[in-house]
Amino acid sequence: MEINGAMNAGLQGLQRASQQVNEASAEIANAGARNEVQQQGNAQANGVNAATESASETGQSVSANNATDGLVSLQQGETNFEANTRTVETADEMLGTMIDTSA
Repeated sequence: MEINGAMNAGLQGLQRASQQVNEASAEIANAGARNEVQQQGNAQANGVNAATESASETGQSVSANNATDGLVSLQQGETNFEANTRTVETADEMLGTMIDTSA
């Protein structure tokens, strides 16, 4: 039955979107934690040498990129979730219409 397929596809999409949101949230949290640890390390080694400062700047840039990627992935997950919600709602409406028509 086509409605059953649409409902299953929507539910699977909801599960994938939920997993994507969870993974993106963890990535954002980990990027923040790495940045905090790195800042503490930088405070302890403040003024050691220019190479260390350059390495710490690179590390902060990578951490910022991870956080940015995580935010983009989080937004994509939210958009996917909304789209799959509409799929499930449409299948539900179609099923309701079919039940009303046959009754």
